[in-house]
Amino acid sequence: MLQGHALDLRTDLTPLFIAHPALAERFVRLRDRLDTSHDAEDAAALMLQPGQDTPAVAADRDDTAAAFTDLLTEIRGREGFGSFLLPAPPEELTREASAGPIVVFNISRYRSDALVVTAEGVADVELQDLDIKTLGERIETFEDALATARLSPDRRERTRAEGVLCEVLEWLWDTAAQPVLRHLGHDRAPQAGERWPRIWWAPGGLLGMLPLHAAGYHRREGAGQSVLDRVVSSYTPTVRALGYARSRRTLLPPEHSLIVAMPVTPGIRGSLDNVLREAELLARRLPEPVVLIEREGVEDADTPTRDEVVARLATAEIAHFCCHGTSHPSDPSRSQLFLHDHRERPFTVSSLTTARLHHAQLAYLSACETMRNRVADLADEGIHLASAFQLAGYPHVIATLWPINDAIAVDVADAFYAGLEGRRKTIDLSRSATALHDAVTRVRDGFRRRASPSLWAAYTHTGV
Repeated sequence: MLQGHALDLRTDLTPLFIAHPALAERFVRLRDRLDTSHDAEDAAALMLQPGQDTPAVAADRDDTAAAFTDLLTEIRGREGFGSFLLPAPPEELTREASAGPIVVFNISRYRSDALVVTAEGVADVELQDLDIKTLGERIETFEDALATARLSPDRRERTRAEGVLCEVLEWLWDTAAQPVLRHLGHDRAPQAGERWPRIWWAPGGLLGMLPLHAAGYHRREGAGQSVLDRVVSSYTPTVRALGYARSRRTLLPPEHSLIVAMPVTPGIRGSLDNVLREAELLARRLPEPVVLIEREGVEDADTPTRDEVVARLATAEIAHFCCHGTSHPSDPSRSQLFLHDHRERPFTVSSLTTARLHHAQLAYLSACETMRNRVADLADEGIHLASAFQLAGYPHVIATLWPINDAIAVDVADAFYAGLEGRRKTIDLSRSATALHDAVTRVRDGFRRRASPSLWAAYTHTGV
């Protein structure tokens, strides 16, 4: 039952929210009512004999279940949604784990487990020290410390806040990441010359609000007690989403790229001082770059408007955005990257629905909160800009979990693209996850940065 719930019923609602938002909202509302009715059943069971329900609980549960079944039928009748919420066959699960294990988490108030999918099958790793109440408290602690580390004018307060972030990452290692890596036999850092193992995290729920890829004891230099020191991490909303991403990839080197740079943004105070440097560096690294740059007081053919960006995406294998971005506080499908005309024509998750991105291979979102969902009720659905770009056809998406330092963003981006360079200076996109891993490790191990995870732990790779 546990595996059926976590693997078969886990779904990425991004496609539904984009194509049929009203149906998606009804789905979430009815699903949450079903969850509530089960909680009511549990309460009733404490007072009644087994098999008995209060009439009100039973009637509400039956009505909600019937409405939910009718809604599933309606959704599956829409084009492209015929298999919505249907179980993935076992062979599909194991096939997608052929390149490395996929770890699906199921956290509840009853128990917590990591379901580890490998080419051999599915194993259940019970996470005895992880409970949903403590997880919620740790997330709140992490986000409060993150805000202080980024915004406080007091250096001592920032240092203390970074220490709190490190403590949460250590707790995340002890309770969630280390038990999984121990089960898989990843109990040490790979030796020089050894192939680094890959792992795909499908955290879902509240756990997806913390950086699993950065869990560990980073203040202990050389200890190797961290995810970053043992495996190369990627994320996927679901097993099927990973399969879709793999179906879109190509082994051919990219021939065209798009760089969108917003050093200033109309209607937003302040500037991103290092964006121009980032764009200039990447224009020298990327193939046949088209560079759209916002220039204050100027609007011309190179201005990054929504329509111009969408049109240029159609011919570029690589799309790199260096700009402001945000996750919407109540509607994740309205999360956006801020372009020139963001007030009139916002470049949101739903903006990608009509784009014909037949060449798409890599989207690098060097912006704030591009893999963040701030709506707790929708945390299990993976609705954010990173998943939208993956759904639009990008097998590789680089994104961030929180606002990033734009000076360090340049270092990470430059090191990332340098890590993609193969023989004869061609770009090998199959190295995307490894290149990001190496770039982040390099920044982390820089001068006094190991104890400052706010600077380097936000970067994520989603996809193949």
